[in-house]
Amino acid sequence: MASIKYLPAGIRLHIKEIFYKLTDDLTKYYYFHFKDIPTGLKAEKILRNKNIKSIPVPNEIFQECGVAILTKEKDQIKEILVKENIDFEIWVYKNGFKKIEGKIKAKSCQL
Repeated sequence: MASIKYLPAGIRLHIKEIFYKLTDDLTKYYYFHFKDIPTGLKAEKILRNKNIKSIPVPNEIFQECGVAILTKEKDQIKEILVKENIDFEIWVYKNGFKKIEGKIKAKSCQL
């Protein structure tokens, strides 16, 4: 279970996910997954002025809680995250989620 201090962020991400699912096809994005909630929220803050969407990590990627950054501009976002020393994995949806890059030891709900 994630710390209670992340509850507002979790609620916000779930509301955004519902909106995005109603207005967009989320299978057309690259999904950036992070090792834990603080790292995902940090990435979201750094990338807030870029063309991204942030949602809870889909269960098919990681069954615990966490933050996923969605973008169609994979290389630009990857470059920024590497420069900021943020570890990530990149996933795509092609008849199910498939990891295409990165290796992290996910511990999204551990603080």
